[in-house]
Amino acid sequence: MKKVFVLLFTMVLLSCQSEPNKTKKEDNKATESTQQEAKKSKTLILEIDLETSVPEDMRLMSINTFLNNGQFMDLYITQKINANETSKKIRFEMPENITPDNFLGISFGAKSIKEVKINSINLSFGDLNYNISSEAVLDFFMTNKFVDYDENSKVFKTKRVDGTHNPILVLRKLYIDKIQGIK
Repeated sequence: MKKVFVLLFTMVLLSCQSEPNKTKKEDNKATESTQQEAKKSKTLILEIDLETSVPEDMRLMSINTFLNNGQFMDLYITQKINANETSKKIRFEMPENITPDNFLGISFGAKSIKEVKINSINLSFGDLNYNISSEAVLDFFMTNKFVDYDENSKVFKTKRVDGTHNPILVLRKLYIDKIQGIK
């Protein structure tokens, strides 16, 4: 009977000693994922699901953006659309800790006149996350003079004005200010 008791007591001691190691590993994993989330939250991400009549490279533009070193810069991020693609999900990521100050725009490409249907846009930065449906795009974005919007078909149609073609959707100042407020 004493041998059984000693054996059980030894097993309990050994199992208790290995438990703290598991807990430490789990704590480390939780800390790492929290740090990764904190790091990820400082990146502005814009994802667009769209269809276009003419494939052309799309560009995210942030004009006159303040950098951490006290300078201002125009930032352009281009996503290629292959010649055989008419629908695509595009993801733009701004550099970490860089947010637009006054202007954030999406250029549809200046080479060809086209029709663009935006199925959805997801805009996120930190705790801020907007899932924008095709019906709500104009609530968040404005068009410039090179873009007309067809309410019935929910399609953006680009056009030339005075021989120039530069169609851009511009994020409304209200949402730029909300992004700046999180920074």
